[in-house]
Amino acid sequence: MKEMDRYRGVWVFAERKDSQVIKGSLELLSLGRGLADELQVELSVLLMGDRLGGIPEELIYYGADVVYVIESPILERYTTSPYHRIVCDLIRENKPEIVLFSATHLGMDLAPRVACELKTGLSAHCVDLKMDKENRQLLQICPYFDYMATIVTDTRPQMATVQPGITSPPRRDDSRQGKTVRVEFKIEPGDIKIVEVEAKKEEDTEKIEEADVIVAVGRGLKDMRLAEELASVLGGVLGATQPITEAGLLPESRMIGQTGKIVQPKLYIACGISGAGQHIVGMQNSGTIVAINTDEKAPIFKVADYGIVGDVSKVIPALIESLKG
Repeated sequence: MKEMDRYRGVWVFAERKDSQVIKGSLELLSLGRGLADELQVELSVLLMGDRLGGIPEELIYYGADVVYVIESPILERYTTSPYHRIVCDLIRENKPEIVLFSATHLGMDLAPRVACELKTGLSAHCVDLKMDKENRQLLQICPYFDYMATIVTDTRPQMATVQPGITSPPRRDDSRQGKTVRVEFKIEPGDIKIVEVEAKKEEDTEKIEEADVIVAVGRGLKDMRLAEELASVLGGVLGATQPITEAGLLPESRMIGQTGKIVQPKLYIACGISGAGQHIVGMQNSGTIVAINTDEKAPIFKVADYGIVGDVSKVIPALIESLKG
């Protein structure tokens, strides 16, 4: 038997926040379930922390076949060393062929370290995953400048971090049956070195990824007040391209794109945005996309449902006037 043939199964690393699994991890369950069904293997979830209560059962209701649970007071807060060691040891022992992490701060810290130790490949910030079923190859789709690159890994496990927001969580089904495996690990306090813990208060209280309406601003709009008023009239929030956040006009938490937030509002209005590939990745699955730009050949119009060719500083006031009736 070839070494690669020893690897079977799809794994998802589940993250928690305030005793709940984060939305990005539930989205991974949706993707992982589809891959596992194609390969006719089990979907397993790796869950770490302390006092996890009913979370393992919830993960089964959301699509997991097996939940590996590692509980310890030492694991209540994420620290790199013990999480890294436990994940690597479990992968070596169980040999999953695919391991998925959410592209969060935690996932982007942990996944590369695990891949490095296991001497396997890792694709970062994937926006889609497909399966070459015949060769059991995970097709990892990532933005590459203005193109989409499809990456395959010739080593096992095949690992990827996936951008939150690219799909919806699966439906919860409390009739699903699964298995919980409680794993015992000896974790020495010396493995952990916490220098300081600081609770950072979120300055931006509006969650752009949860908004139904987003008015997004690019370099083509010079007067931010116009976008603010339009967003207010529509009951929406402001979003931005990278140049806008880099200029300090909006916080980084409002940046939409490959290295920012992936959003799927019901209505997305792109104001003065040309539509670089990095940005389009973050908003192309919105319900209705309206683009306003002076350049009729701007790439943003290729993904827009409605396009307005004109000066955004004149178009927005006309929209506001019309909406106010």
